[in-house]
Amino acid sequence: MLLMLIMESLYVKNHMDWLNLFTGMHYGARHLKKRWSKFIPAETFEFVEKLSKLSLDSVDGACTNKRALDLGCNVGGVTFNLAAKFDEVIGFDYCKGFIEFCEELKENGKAKIYAGEEGDLKKEMLAEIPDSIDRSRCSFQLGDVQALPSDIGTFGCVVISNVIGRLENPIKVLRNLPNLLDDYGICVIASPHDPLEDFTPKENWIGGFLDKDGQTVTASQTIKEILSDKMELIQTEEIPFALQYQARDFEILISEVQVWLKSPKKS
Repeated sequence: MLLMLIMESLYVKNHMDWLNLFTGMHYGARHLKKRWSKFIPAETFEFVEKLSKLSLDSVDGACTNKRALDLGCNVGGVTFNLAAKFDEVIGFDYCKGFIEFCEELKENGKAKIYAGEEGDLKKEMLAEIPDSIDRSRCSFQLGDVQALPSDIGTFGCVVISNVIGRLENPIKVLRNLPNLLDDYGICVIASPHDPLEDFTPKENWIGGFLDKDGQTVTASQTIKEILSDKMELIQTEEIPFALQYQARDFEILISEVQVWLKSPKKS
């Protein structure tokens, strides 16, 4: 609940800035690459595409569950892409404005987005969902990923992207991930591992500190320790992404992406 209250407060105060920031990240790749790839590697604008492809390519043919869940879906870029292979995809997020934007895209297939240009000036762009994607397969739900509906069911793929480090209780969410998957289901976790006390009380951090014995604790290792009892780590990658605050003001981050398989041998 604390996370939702913080984010709702931020949303009310700066909702358009947040929306512009993330819609640019999810849907502005072709515009931003054309303008800035001379100075910034093009791949930093392709995070959503790369994460979606990695998720779809990792799906195990032995899993018959054709439902996918995008936890912390933000403005829906990965959610829509997952519909290329899954019959039902749920995008789940705490921010009402993000969910409303996703619904607009689902209905119309396109929506205007605005990138920060200079000061109060914005540059208009267009977010579009390819015609090859069946948008009717996607639905969006408002809520806290730490308190999912009891009837949400199980899935063949769960993606949780750049969310773990922004939860009040990330361990609770991590421990629940295997319960959301059928056997041979895939879980894809992406995170730049940048904990902040504004979101996560320090006692709940999963990495970035020394334990009582003076040993280094990292989020990457904690995730592995929590999930390895019931799942198998099958792939790890590093994928960069860019957030554009204004035309010439970018933040570049790198997410570690872990791909996990729900193994019946460990269930």
